[in-house]
Amino acid sequence: MGSNGNDHDYIQCGCHNPVWEALKDTLDPASYIASHPNAAHGPVKDPNGESLVFHDGIIYPLRDGNMDDRVDALGIHAGDVVASGTLADVEARMQALGIDYKKQSLHGKTLLPGLVEPHAHIVQSCAMDGWLNLGAIEPDDADTDPHTEKKSQRLRPLYTWDWLTKTIQKNLPEDSSSWILGHLVDPALMPFKVVEGGLNQLITLQCGDTPEEGYLDTIESKRPMLLISASMHTAYMNTAARDLVHERTGVMAENGVLQETQIVAGILSIPAKQKLEMLKIFKRLDTFFDTASSRGITLLYDAMVDPLSKLVLNAYFLTHPRKLRIGYAASCNNSLEILKLLPDYRPATREEAKYMYQGSIKVISDGSNQGLTGYQIADYCCQTDRPVGNFNFCDKGEDTPTALPVKYREFIHAAVKKGWPLMIHANGDRAIEFTLKAYGLALQGKSGLDKRHRIEHCSLLNKSTLETMQQLGLSPSFLIGHVGYWGYAFDKAIFEKKAEEMLDLCKSALDYKLRISLHSDYSVTPLGPLRSMEQAITRKMEGIRKSVVDPTFIDDPRLQPILNEGECLTRKQALKAITYDAAWQCHAEAWTGSLQDQNFADFVILDQDPLDEKFPATQIRDIKVCETWKGGQRVYLNPHN
Repeated sequence: MGSNGNDHDYIQCGCHNPVWEALKDTLDPASYIASHPNAAHGPVKDPNGESLVFHDGIIYPLRDGNMDDRVDALGIHAGDVVASGTLADVEARMQALGIDYKKQSLHGKTLLPGLVEPHAHIVQSCAMDGWLNLGAIEPDDADTDPHTEKKSQRLRPLYTWDWLTKTIQKNLPEDSSSWILGHLVDPALMPFKVVEGGLNQLITLQCGDTPEEGYLDTIESKRPMLLISASMHTAYMNTAARDLVHERTGVMAENGVLQETQIVAGILSIPAKQKLEMLKIFKRLDTFFDTASSRGITLLYDAMVDPLSKLVLNAYFLTHPRKLRIGYAASCNNSLEILKLLPDYRPATREEAKYMYQGSIKVISDGSNQGLTGYQIADYCCQTDRPVGNFNFCDKGEDTPTALPVKYREFIHAAVKKGWPLMIHANGDRAIEFTLKAYGLALQGKSGLDKRHRIEHCSLLNKSTLETMQQLGLSPSFLIGHVGYWGYAFDKAIFEKKAEEMLDLCKSALDYKLRISLHSDYSVTPLGPLRSMEQAITRKMEGIRKSVVDPTFIDDPRLQPILNEGECLTRKQALKAITYDAAWQCHAEAWTGSLQDQNFADFVILDQDPLDEKFPATQIRDIKVCETWKGGQRVYLNPHN
């Protein structure tokens, strides 16, 4: 079994990070909170926002989700929006309220509601950020040099086995006793081989010294090496690491590939000093929140928070400013016992939204399509040990069900009965089919619209599934990077025709009156709502290769083909999916996602208007975020304004 094989029973996405599972019991954030002098008073409160009237620019308040709404001025006071309209009307309103304010010119820039990231993972992702970045996507720090104009959120011009080999060998730890640790490895974005009349071939990573692509001992044979995949489903080891893991934990992976919960054994086997280094998480949280603010994000919804992750965040915020709002879905680890321990649902309040609020429960049905673990109706078009992927809720004695498993039906019924809104991860078309049937039985003829029940990723759809989602009142949140980054691999090697017909049907979902959002699933793809907006508008297959021999890719967007042009969103539709409707899916539209009166003064100031049709759609991700404001306080100022 190679990098795309799977012989395990429990598959998840970035929602479940086995690295975090291995480390979390060594943390003690509760002691940190108890010892901190602010602990008795709870998290530090934000100061009151400024009193300002913004004018002399382009302002889209998106009141009630109206994408045609544009005003001349916006008034904010004490952290809230108090007026919008003409400059005269806003000033009159501020004066009538007795507010002493300052006028602030936008100098022609564009002011929008703060951007929303509706599905990401904070603590789990930051646990690995100190490892060597071996991903196919340019790292987040790639856009910090104004002289090179190098941008992140794009695929590397070169991502091959040879690149992986040279990058690792150039970055070996100075201490010879340390393991080689890397993350974000993605064989699905390396060159693949199309086989006419047979199964296509992706590069397979495994241990061994065979002089061929994919054998890790040819990179380094003496020093142990552990590499985590971008989707965090899989770990790859050379022979030295494989043997030490077996010796120290009893877990044996013949080909050097660990899957899901097995990865814990790999983490537990690395030297103690490297495990301790991973626990320096506050510095990495600093970087995470700084990056989010620099991308215009004012609300981030963590798609899976366990109790310890929540403690870590609360401890962090005792001594660090809150640069964005955090909502979250509670983890129940697909366990009926844990689900029963959760309190009954009650909606989050505006006051809770100032700190951290729970809006839903997370359920994970299958895995990753690019990792070949999404659960499918038909076989993948490339070689893999499990041709249809994996499903997490199988009845006893059945590992590839074709009918809704009783175990899954009963779990979703219990979750819906508990009253909580659900976020159900379902990538493959069979997983989505099962999820819709389970939702339908659990809802018992009622609509799920009021609870904002969601399907996460919701990758492979058709007319029938869209009709069912409409009838049940369900909402999809799309990992739109599937189209931009992996679209070419899906279209040519992994799904073939199925990708063109079914992948991320954003426009069709809107045609069926579904409310959609666009997300990153960070760290699977980078934080960047403007990038998500661009990819939904253009649907360019950025990963296209010039040929299977020449591994360089076509980086000129004018030459990149479009995956299913009929599913391209308009600019207004895409902007709504990263603001108003994303906030609605996150149970937050009552206080953010638009700049209605009495909403939080959460907004972003951009150097360009993303709705201006004259501005190239293929450059929307590069629009400079000049400022980000939360609650009337500026939390980010671009140093290159």
